[in-house]
Amino acid sequence: MPRRPDDISKTDFAHQCRLHSLAWLPGINRFLDLRYPEARRHVLPVLNEAGQLLRGASIQSCLAARAAYEAELAMKARAEAEKVALAERLAPASLPPCRADLDGPAAVNQLADDFIVQTTHGEGVVFGQLIRLGWTGLQLKQHSDAARIVAQRRQEKQMAEMAL
Repeated sequence: MPRRPDDISKTDFAHQCRLHSLAWLPGINRFLDLRYPEARRHVLPVLNEAGQLLRGASIQSCLAARAAYEAELAMKARAEAEKVALAERLAPASLPPCRADLDGPAAVNQLADDFIVQTTHGEGVVFGQLIRLGWTGLQLKQHSDAARIVAQRRQEKQMAEMAL
């Protein structure tokens, strides 16, 4: 069958398929985009009025379908990035900072503050609640005695100021 003047040759068609990572599946009359096989998308060929394959137009159709799929992937990635950015903006306001990296006087002062906050809730200081705030068991063992003294002094000082 002679090549139509408005189409590419079979050799050029095979080269273009390899160049653009496309597979022509003549048995099912479809193209498969090998660059994105996980999408499991088949692209229909472009046919003329007689039902013959227009090779050049089919390659362009496959490339347009790939561009549309890549745009869809980019849109999903942007939406996911927006979710992550929103979570990063909200997380500092909704989650207390992790206390596991505190050590020395900074740990004692923060633990004293946490003791004061815990006692204002009426349930007293609860070990599990301190763990949820980010403290480690080792930190609580090391700093709880000193933090209890600091917290008690702060509360006594505050009560003395209120009495005046």
